[in-house]
Amino acid sequence: MNILYIHQHFCTPKGAGGTRSYEFATRFAAQGHQVTMLCGRGQDSAIPLSPATLDGVRVEPCGVPYDNRMGKAARGRAFLDFALRSSAFAVRAARTDVVLATSTPLTVALPALAAHYAQKRPFVFEVRDVWPDALEEPGMVTNPALLAGARAVELLAYQNARRIVALSTGMRDRISQKGPFGNKTSMLPNCCDLARFKPGLDDGGLRERHNARDRFVILYAGSVSISTHMEYLARAILLTREHPVIQWWIVGAGNRLEAIKSLVAGAPNVVFHGPKPKEDMPRYMAAADAGVVTFRPESIYHENSPNKFFDYIAAGLPVVFNRSSWLGPWLERSGAGFCADPARPESFAALLSRLADNPAFARKTGENARRLAEAEFSRDVMATRYLEILTEVAEGGA
Repeated sequence: MNILYIHQHFCTPKGAGGTRSYEFATRFAAQGHQVTMLCGRGQDSAIPLSPATLDGVRVEPCGVPYDNRMGKAARGRAFLDFALRSSAFAVRAARTDVVLATSTPLTVALPALAAHYAQKRPFVFEVRDVWPDALEEPGMVTNPALLAGARAVELLAYQNARRIVALSTGMRDRISQKGPFGNKTSMLPNCCDLARFKPGLDDGGLRERHNARDRFVILYAGSVSISTHMEYLARAILLTREHPVIQWWIVGAGNRLEAIKSLVAGAPNVVFHGPKPKEDMPRYMAAADAGVVTFRPESIYHENSPNKFFDYIAAGLPVVFNRSSWLGPWLERSGAGFCADPARPESFAALLSRLADNPAFARKTGENARRLAEAEFSRDVMATRYLEILTEVAEGGA
């Protein structure tokens, strides 16, 4: 099967972004399928500047730069530039059996639609965040014309996709409410790389270098952005600044990094590590005692499928969310973590203090987290399910 995989923000383990597309594409290729990755140029030195084969995947870079620190206008230009260049490639691509376009940004639907209309290629549309809802609800985009245009593209993508893949139950339900799309929408969440992240790995001396040998290290890994509610996290850091063993590690970057640094300036219990490539993250997980996930309180963020959560549980870390999540029932049933009150950073700090004050309880919660990862969220199992969807679509099934 020849798969044209379109992901503007494609990233390998040498980059600092999510590697879902890389992990799936390499697994598809290992099964004997021909995979072409059409991508932009982010902050990953492993992405070639010209067409090349990378770990069994043919990478076709469109040369469009992108950085999370870009302003709104620059991001918009990058999204449109990529959509135009990748559309030109998609309509010329020969021997494509199925197109897999993964959003965000929503504009990746345009090259999939171009291939569909020009060459009758069937496509699968993957939704990592439901745009434009995820931009409109928190007030990130308010321009009526822009929102109307985005809704039109969204509806075209849902109508013409042979199958839709949502990354959470909430996203699946939201998409189903937008039209008669429920029967063709599947839920395949982010998942766990059980061989890369696991308990008992060597931290490479990280705790020693940061005077954390006898500390309870709380790890925040990932984007430092408006959506991840850094003000809430900063408040929790300040609430625990007098705790005798708690130390916070922030591993990531984004447009709110300087803001959170300012908010916690002078706090002795926080270390900023900057962004790290995915291949370095197992050491940081090995050095940590708990992982945290924070989002804004709007309902749209209940649906988010955060990569960091799946890495945490694979590494055997207890997890604390600052708000409710569609993953909450799994946490509750498995005993792998907790959800705090989104209006009260005090509750977030209290849950983490409870873990720090009870090492045996924290260890047990972490063991439960690893069991949850193995039982429910194996990457290999999800890749097999994904290939079944792609094969069905390529062969003309619904």
